[in-house]
Amino acid sequence: MNIKKLEWDSHFFGFEIAEANEVENDSILIDSENYNLIVLKQEHEQVVKIQGFKKTFQETKIIFSKKLDSKSTNIIEQSIIDFDEIPTTKDLLYPLAFESGKYSRFRLDLNFNQEKFELLYSKWIDNSISKEFADKIFYLKESNEVIGFVTVKNNQNFSTIGLIAVSENYQGKGIGRILLSNMEKYCVSQNIFELRIPTQKENIPACNFYSKMNYHVNEEIIIKHYWNNNKH
Repeated sequence: MNIKKLEWDSHFFGFEIAEANEVENDSILIDSENYNLIVLKQEHEQVVKIQGFKKTFQETKIIFSKKLDSKSTNIIEQSIIDFDEIPTTKDLLYPLAFESGKYSRFRLDLNFNQEKFELLYSKWIDNSISKEFADKIFYLKESNEVIGFVTVKNNQNFSTIGLIAVSENYQGKGIGRILLSNMEKYCVSQNIFELRIPTQKENIPACNFYSKMNYHVNEEIIIKHYWNNNKH
């Protein structure tokens, strides 16, 4: 098994966090007493016990993917606002970021508190605006409210959506379809012809939506949280 300390996570949350993978046995004996949390990632389900730790949470991360075709794209809708052209305040984006993360392991594992969850997703917005986490942010606005937004990071051969969310009061009205369709058109305009979207298998509404938008599962990763019995 490989295990490594997650430096950024440990610093942010204020306790020691490590990541483990490539488990060959059903029981792990490691010098792990200094860690508060071990995050185990698996390609396939395997029951694993870590001495001195208790598994408190499990999710399956899914990465959806779609090949984009320039022949099927149209001009980006006028209602979509490019953050680079017309910035909006961070405070209008933060609530949508929290909505996008409501199925996140950092919210659903109760060993993380709500304050840290919101701070984490607030920083995600900050780093997206600064171009560290995202190359583009598009959003939709109704009166003075941002009702939906999406961020994307471009790579050489594909783009990846970081955050996508629709305000709770506007869900079921086609806003997500507008955001995603226009993100696809943006990617094609940048000569990028594959778009990937990470989500949780447990987020059934999102999985159904991406499937209806002709996205296919590209990868699945099982993520488990093991907390130190003596440190939480």
